[in-house]
Amino acid sequence: MELCKASIRELISEIVNRLNEELRSNKKFRREIGLSLKEKDRERSIFNDVGYINIKRDYYYDKKSKGYIYPIDLMLGITPYERVGSNVSARLVTQAADVSYEKSAAIVTGGEVSKQTVKNKILAVGKLEKGAPEEKRVVKELHVFADECHAPLQEGRNRVVPLITISEGVRAIGGRNELINPVHFTAPIKGTKEAWENVGGYVSRAYDESQIERIYLHGDGASWIKQGVDELPNCKFVIDSFHFEKHLKQATAAFSKQNYRLRIRQAIIEKDKGKAIRLVNEMVTLSEEPKRAKSIRKFRSYLLNNWEGITRRYTEEIIGSCTEALVSHVYSERLSRNPMGWSDEGLHKMAELRVYTRNGCVVTAKDFKRTKQEKERSIFKEYAQERIREAIDGYLDWSIFEKEQYNLPTNSPTQILIRSYGRLRSLVG
Repeated sequence: MELCKASIRELISEIVNRLNEELRSNKKFRREIGLSLKEKDRERSIFNDVGYINIKRDYYYDKKSKGYIYPIDLMLGITPYERVGSNVSARLVTQAADVSYEKSAAIVTGGEVSKQTVKNKILAVGKLEKGAPEEKRVVKELHVFADECHAPLQEGRNRVVPLITISEGVRAIGGRNELINPVHFTAPIKGTKEAWENVGGYVSRAYDESQIERIYLHGDGASWIKQGVDELPNCKFVIDSFHFEKHLKQATAAFSKQNYRLRIRQAIIEKDKGKAIRLVNEMVTLSEEPKRAKSIRKFRSYLLNNWEGITRRYTEEIIGSCTEALVSHVYSERLSRNPMGWSDEGLHKMAELRVYTRNGCVVTAKDFKRTKQEKERSIFKEYAQERIREAIDGYLDWSIFEKEQYNLPTNSPTQILIRSYGRLRSLVG
């Protein structure tokens, strides 16, 4: 394999060098596009699927852009200062969604690049978003789950990373429930309004909104989560039972004999807000410790602010929430479970990458940002392709791959003999 890769590296280097010399000698073409030669054979090394490739290319002054360029770099799609090819970069980024930067470099390149290079490649990736399906889906009900992960920053604080997941409901698979066609979204905590606009836009592109009768938004009652009610059509908020039961248990922990937990839950089922608040007020009055009374008053505010979502959870037939499980599946393993510290930019890009890969998408070379110069000078790629076509014209004969494959009859003597050898292979040697 190493000999094969070495041959490929040598071949690519020779092709690039010949392209460079051909452009240098083609003065007519260079005059037409405004290139003036400044320096010959500047060397550059780049790491790709077959290892490090060394090339030589000329340096030109571009009269149109009034700047200096390497046309060969533009032909090859290499960005300035890039030392790792786009295909390798895409694999490094994809691996880094599940393992550390150092492990990603070891898996993809055998340790030929540093963990800092992997981080730089993640930051260099453009916006990663799952596209909507070509045909709009028709459903009567959608469920949106929203929660957040608390990831540690390098400076010691935690950063909240939101997660929003759209689903068409749940189905039973082997004794457990599975979301139907889930699609995940992320955003910085300060950009949640934009995130909800993205979610609403995806719903309008992916689904026939005229057929959607209701959308249930599941969450713990945080203000950023409730923003989604205004952005999604026919949307109703539903409290996440895990979070509510946790708050209820904490508020009633000191009053087990009076059975306040069951009584408050019963008042919710009866949709009797007054009764529920009276029970909470009784606990405040009975609390001897100011700290406990403050905690119960906080629970009272939580109950009042989320009353409709709480009663909807306990009185209507709505599928259970799975916000905590989704955060664990999409974020926790990579962002917060193991000791680490993130930069703000690195954390957001990793969250975006985790969401993108969990949506079933794959990072490719096309996902990396292209420079304005590269976009505008695609003429060089066309030039290179034309030169290569001219070079190989008439030299390649692919007819051997176009012949029909001959298949022996299954009951021919030869096939019977081959099958017999297979059955008796344990006797050989």
